[in-house]
Formats: sequence, structure tokens, C-alpha cells
Amino acid sequence: MTSTAAQPEPTDELPAPDQTERVILRAAQEHGEIGCPCDMLVIGDTTGALTAETLELVADHPGARVLSWTSSRAETDALAALLPGPLEAGRLVLPTGAEPAPLEEFAAGAEAHLALARLPKSLAALEDLARRLAVVAARSGRDDLTLVAGGRVKHMTHSQNDTLAAVFSEVRGSRGLGKSRALVASGPRADVDAAQPATGEARVAVRGQEQALALRGLGGVFGGARADAGSLLLLEALDRAVVAGELGTGDERSAAAAEDGAGENEMARAGGDAGALPLAVDLGCGNGLLTAYLAAALPGMRVLGSDDDADAVASTRATLAASGLDREGVEVTWDVSLSRCEEAGADLVLLNPPFHDGTVVDATLVQGLLDAAARVLRPGGQLWFVHNSHLRYRPEVEARFGAVRQRARDRRFTVLSAVRA
Repeated sequence: MTSTAAQPEPTDELPAPDQTERVILRAAQEHGEIGCPCDMLVIGDTTGALTAETLELVADHPGARVLSWTSSRAETDALAALLPGPLEAGRLVLPTGAEPAPLEEFAAGAEAHLALARLPKSLAALEDLARRLAVVAARSGRDDLTLVAGGRVKHMTHSQNDTLAAVFSEVRGSRGLGKSRALVASGPRADVDAAQPATGEARVAVRGQEQALALRGLGGVFGGARADAGSLLLLEALDRAVVAGELGTGDERSAAAAEDGAGENEMARAGGDAGALPLAVDLGCGNGLLTAYLAAALPGMRVLGSDDDADAVASTRATLAASGLDREGVEVTWDVSLSRCEEAGADLVLLNPPFHDGTVVDATLVQGLLDAAARVLRPGGQLWFVHNSHLRYRPEVEARFGAVRQRARDRRFTVLSAVRA
């Protein structure tokens, strides 16, 4: 696959920390010994402000590094563009590889006793973070590792304290700053097990026959290991279309390869060119339900699951493995809006996009994903799109694809399909 997306341009404009970031930084300074040991961890920085301020905190310590880890590919790229100087000098370390690096692998070898973060949105994600930090501490021998995690008071609960207390020996609250405060968790327990994926199952029709697909959810992936209701509605409608022969599923080329004596592992090279097989894409693969369906229902197609979130990539890969569907020709990538996909190279794109930024509905989140789908679909290729019914996205799809067909609708969700002109 080739990269076609523009990379972020470097900028000298550093964002100012907000109130929650200021309370995190203040609590970290009150904890003491900033920059000694040298390294500090910053986790989940969405704007770059917390990373930039932490670099300032350790500026007087020549050997100090800031390791800033985020599960988002887009946020990682943005941090690299925002802080190119510290990155090139080795003062800043980012997970810039093509493959997502779990936090415990990214921080391997770091001499850090402080980790700074915003409180994750879910308890599952908070527990995952705490357990990963316990692994970091155990591997580095830093039993003094302390997590300072801040949030808005209205979103904080005693359950967050309890979750941290299961991993750390001491949890306390910081002094408040306006409507924000931080939890300070120190002394990671030595007997804490590593984070494990949540497990679940979805029963769906695959070419008209009910089939159980295993689901796995890591960290803060949307839906955990549960089947999202919108995805289920999309799959019901899509499977009817597959059974009716409305999609080019690559079956003819698969049959030809089988007649020529090619085994299952050689099917992707039928005709001597894997790219000759049609491509089905799950854009924003989440826990991998839609990717697993494509791999099961369309054995004659290449399948690509792609997501900006490292937890989603890991979850989808685990779902495929647990369902026995991690076959030749099935790939999962950590990518921003299919930036590594060639233009007009896909035959089918499935899209169940996010509609919330935190607890707030944000109808603009889908715009870039619809643009990406329009870019990668070949003429005649199909988009299948599920959205919250009250958001009325049909005009957005029509503007990019032309004719749109409603495939299913219930009180909560609407499924649309469109053909690329």
C-alpha cells in the first residue's frame, strides 16, 4: 500500500495547558524529584500541551527524557510535528513506528518514576492503564513509579479510586484547581497481573447461516468485547446483499484459483498478483466485529481493518485470531483515515464511525472518514455506512457518492449504501 496523505507540518505554536493539565503538573511538582530519575512518562496527550510543559519541567536535567505515549496515530503524528526539535535531539520519545507499541513495550528501559495522564473515559481503560504501568514498574525495577491522573471533578467517581487501589498501594486526591483535580497513585503492587483483553461473542448471519464470532476488547476500545447495535444492523443488511449476489465478492477468482490447484494460503496470489483480488475495508475497525465478518463471509477478497487507535488494532487482531480468521490476505493497520491505501483501490468499505467526543455528540467526526472512503473506493465500489438515525447523514453521503439507498433503519440507527461514481 502506498501513502497518499499529507504529513503534519511543523509549527512553533505550542498550546497552553488547560485547567486539568495544570492540576496534573502541579501535583507532579508537589510529588518532588522532577527530572531525577531522568525520564518522565506522559500518556494520552491529545493537544501536546502536557508533553511540552513536561519537557520544560525536566529542561535543567541534561539526561532527562520525556516519553509521550498515545494510542492515537493522528495524535502521535501531531506531537511529532509540534515538537520536532526535542524529538530530533532525543529529549522526546514518541511511538512513531508503523506498528503500534503497547505502553509497556514503549517504556521498556525507561528510568521513570512519574507518569502523567488525563483520567481515561472508562474504568476498563483506567484499569488497563494501571496494569500496564505496573508491568513497566516491575520490568524497570521502579517500585516508586507514581501515576498522576487528572480530570474534571464532575466526571470523577470513587470507582476510579477503587480501580487504582487494586493496582497501587496508595491512592490519594490532589488539591483541586477550579473544577479539576488529580488522583495520585503510588507504589505499584508486585503481584498485579498484566492487562488481559475482555472476551465476548457475537452471533451473526454469515452468508445466511448463523455463526458465532469471538470478540476481544483491549483497553479503552469502543464497545469492549460487545457487539455494537449499529454494527449488527449493518451486518444484517449486508449479509442479505451478499446472499442476493449484490456485491462482487471475488468468488469467481477464488474458484478459479482452487481449480488450478492453489491452496488456501496461495489464494491471495491467484493469477500471480495479490492485488488482482478485490479489497474489502473496515474503516475504523474497533473491536473487529465487521473485519471478522468480512474475513468469514468473503474468502475470495482481501480484507483490511484499519483504525487510528492502537487498542482497536490490537483488539481486531485478537478478535480475528480468536475466531480463526487471521488468514492470508487479512490485514489490520494502525492508520489515519486509510492514509496508506492507494486511491481507487477498494471494492467495498464498511463504516460505523464515532459520533461522540467524550460525552458530547460531534457530527463533524464523520466528515474525514467519508472523504477517505470516497478516495479509496474504485468506480463502482460500494460504501456501507451506519449512523445514528437522528443525525441525518444522507445528504453528506449523497454529496460524495451520488445515489444513496437506505438498507435498514430502526429507532436508533440507519444503514445506507452508496456506489462510487
